[in-house]
Amino acid sequence: MQNSKPLKRPFRDHARSSAAVNAILLLLCLAGCGTTTSPSTATAPASAAQPTGPQNYFAGSVAGNTGLSIYTFDDAPQSPVKMPSFSQTIGGVPPQILSAGTFSVSQRGLRSLSISTLYVENSSGNSLGLVPTSPTPGTGGFALELAGQAGGFVQVPVVLQNQTQLVQQPVTPLVAANACPNFSTAQTYQFLTIPAGVLPAGAMPATLGWDPTSETAFGSVDISTSGSTVNFKNIQQFLLPSASVNGSGPGGSAAPLQPPPSSLTGVCGPSAYGSTIEVPGTEVVTTPGVGGSGNNVDSPQATIGIGPSGLLVEGNGSNPQDILANSSPPLPYENALGAGTGAVGLPKPSAALDTGTVVGAQYLGFIYGAGQYTVPTPIVSSHLASFGFPPTQIGCTSVAPSTSTVIYGGDFPQLNGQDNPSAPPNCDFAIDLGSQDSSNAGLYPNAKVTVEGGYAANATGATDSFPAVAIAGQLNGKYAIFVIGEDSTQPWAIYLLQSN
Repeated sequence: MQNSKPLKRPFRDHARSSAAVNAILLLLCLAGCGTTTSPSTATAPASAAQPTGPQNYFAGSVAGNTGLSIYTFDDAPQSPVKMPSFSQTIGGVPPQILSAGTFSVSQRGLRSLSISTLYVENSSGNSLGLVPTSPTPGTGGFALELAGQAGGFVQVPVVLQNQTQLVQQPVTPLVAANACPNFSTAQTYQFLTIPAGVLPAGAMPATLGWDPTSETAFGSVDISTSGSTVNFKNIQQFLLPSASVNGSGPGGSAAPLQPPPSSLTGVCGPSAYGSTIEVPGTEVVTTPGVGGSGNNVDSPQATIGIGPSGLLVEGNGSNPQDILANSSPPLPYENALGAGTGAVGLPKPSAALDTGTVVGAQYLGFIYGAGQYTVPTPIVSSHLASFGFPPTQIGCTSVAPSTSTVIYGGDFPQLNGQDNPSAPPNCDFAIDLGSQDSSNAGLYPNAKVTVEGGYAANATGATDSFPAVAIAGQLNGKYAIFVIGEDSTQPWAIYLLQSN
């Protein structure tokens, strides 16, 4: 039997206490609760005014990280003796800071993070029992912020139980969910799954796992609003074309094994993460539980933030304790948009993009390898990346031949085990966007990624090419390119924001 009731748990991933929610909610409301984002704001020019105080970001879930969280960046501290600072917070009673520190800003807008405070799991392995530790000197990461602090991506090291050394660096999308969207006319979004560790063949769906042969890789949705109600219509989801059989979708893609209904409804309002959308917004409780276990099973809830630039970030509520109602095999997440741990999306361009202009720009971003599914924590990798080399750059054409739709780039040399953006970047990647889909501006369903054998996270050890899907569009008047694909060893994601 199933029962539905209004959702009363906006902080599902880490705490179920309203006291924790209200404590963070007060801080977030000071940053802008109670306003709305209009369609015109969603494409605001890059000259939007820079905030004068700290900016809170809703951070989606990624494999190898801690679930939904809040990042706070203070780009302009009031005191002249203070450096710009950041922190990452999760729920609890009281809310728990995971890491905090300072950062410096380079000419291309890159934030170089230096961690001064770090909390790790205690010796019992209880994730609720975090204890402070001193990180190894030099421990840090990087972040990219859109103009006006509208969102971006962050790479902060995850330090596991009883360790102070950097273990892995997942890449997390950020969005300034300062206001509920106000789309009186539907806005079409294109999105990509945030991949998790690839599941073994024949495995059941799992938290922090992704099966590209049966679970969503990319899709589109029309979003409109009426007050606090957010309507998701014409939801279309697709597998990677390379994983599809007899597909009729873009690039020959097929539908996932368990697609959502074509329309869903969510509710937007103040939450622990800002003004976010909960989908479906009602809690479905199944009794007596899966297989008649006698334990009630809750349905997962997706949490979605849409920023003033139009950037969309979804955490799909992936949780081993929750099961999507009527799913078979059981899905431990809400499949509104993305599989894996959620989705990242861009407003669909109103007309076909000039692909030559898109690949002709310069970008900073991250290359993310989601690894293979392991318990309890997938082993992931990521590196800061620079793209937009001319084909004449030494070594680039040895990665892949130059075409009118190729963009070259790569990671940075290492210094003390971390990316060194002060050094010239490597040219060990090529993204060939291929043809833009004739029916979907900004969608490149038959892209190809080539990775040189020397790239650290290339498990094949040789030059490796694999099919991918890319979406492109503009945020604050600057191009963004997001890519998802899979080679024989792991899923890949590449997130690029124009930096020139």
